[in-house]
Amino acid sequence: MKISLIPRSREYASTVFDVVKIFQPELTWQELMGETDGKTVLMEIEVLAAQVLVRLTEGEWFSEPITDNEPNEVKRTIKLAVYKLLQKVLNHKGSPWGILTGIRPTKIVHRLWDQGLEEQEIKGVLRNKFAVSSEKISSLITITKLQRPYIANLTDSSKVSVYISIPFCPTRCHYCSFPSFSMDQWGNHVEQYILNLIKEIKNVGLALQEQNIAVETIYMGGGTPTALTATQLGNLLEVINSCLRTSETLEFTVEAGRPDTINEDKLKTLKDFEVERISINPQTMWEPTLKKIGRNHSAGDIFTTMELARKIGFKVINMDLIVGLPGENLEIFKHTLDNIEVLKPENLTLHSLALKRTAKLRENTENLTPGCEVEKMFTYFEKWALERNYRPYYLYRQKLILGNLENVGYCLPGLPCLYNIQMIEERQTILGLGVGAGSKIINREDGTFRNSYNPKDLILYNERLEEIIEAKVDKIKGLG
Repeated sequence: MKISLIPRSREYASTVFDVVKIFQPELTWQELMGETDGKTVLMEIEVLAAQVLVRLTEGEWFSEPITDNEPNEVKRTIKLAVYKLLQKVLNHKGSPWGILTGIRPTKIVHRLWDQGLEEQEIKGVLRNKFAVSSEKISSLITITKLQRPYIANLTDSSKVSVYISIPFCPTRCHYCSFPSFSMDQWGNHVEQYILNLIKEIKNVGLALQEQNIAVETIYMGGGTPTALTATQLGNLLEVINSCLRTSETLEFTVEAGRPDTINEDKLKTLKDFEVERISINPQTMWEPTLKKIGRNHSAGDIFTTMELARKIGFKVINMDLIVGLPGENLEIFKHTLDNIEVLKPENLTLHSLALKRTAKLRENTENLTPGCEVEKMFTYFEKWALERNYRPYYLYRQKLILGNLENVGYCLPGLPCLYNIQMIEERQTILGLGVGAGSKIINREDGTFRNSYNPKDLILYNERLEEIIEAKVDKIKGLG
């Protein structure tokens, strides 16, 4: 059956849409707002002074009390009432995340810590107000406890982090939704892009210096930054270090990502310019899957690249893995983890496959791993990681994610990626430079923020460069 809101309840549609989709993932906005066709069950919502009432097709009313006067309390109560009603009527277990359908559930927990609540009180709020499962509550408490010493104080405007986009890849992976341009088609644009990016970096660096704002972390992602030549990387890194890096910069990460883009010269260049942390991302160590998802490298290449990176002296290496790739199951995933254990990376990021709108995998979903199998893989990894002394340190969720799960970063003790924490928890201004890069400007008075994005189109970025730089410099002046 499909659920639609009756006309007078449609003012709450945006509040309940994501909750209803937990139970009916294929439901569209048009269906929720549409007229009955004989197969549609109508939902009615009434908001009273002290409670929310919900029912389906003139059935029994389900009541949920409004417990306080917080601005979003009515919205939260509507979500919880709808969630509990559908659990009961559909005999459905719901989601382990309850009514938390947003990207950053950890932010809610940090707000509760900020308010001075004790751990047991926070657990009660998550359980009773948001219907979160015990397992996910435990994860949120563990992760936020680890993050507390690292997250920026909202009153501190003296530091920012910087993201630098290198939007080029040898080929586009089938699960990818990031701005990415294949070197075969766009390689002749690389030199001009680097010149323009350097210009943006120089102007941003000067504006930061004038405002006495230090860069705490730098993260170069993509795309695949190591798709550039060693010379191109060196030219770019020299400018980054001279314009952005100071004695207060704690971390510089570069996503080496694809092993088919890595060689000794590039790794030495990164090391010479004091990049401390890199990512070498297999996603899977199962050869048939690597071919299916458009990765032009073998599992053996991962071993070779890791050995080379260790030889050159990289002490902190992250590896990304994805559960739910086409045709994979728990046994194949165990094979991947057996190989990862040998490589001993300091950081591991586990992604649950998300079928983003622009990803090629979304065109053919027949061979995707069932959600229940993805959940088994995810649960297995959690136990596997803890047994090997990895601890979760950041978490975020995505829409259209298999198994209604999440993405979690793990680290060995004392080795989290600081940029990842600052970016997810939204306590620090992030300046995004280059194609498709997003900037997040924090308001220190109330913790709200403004997002702005550079164009995702390479040609448009080049054409609008002066305008992009001027707007970013103005934002930096506002920080001071």
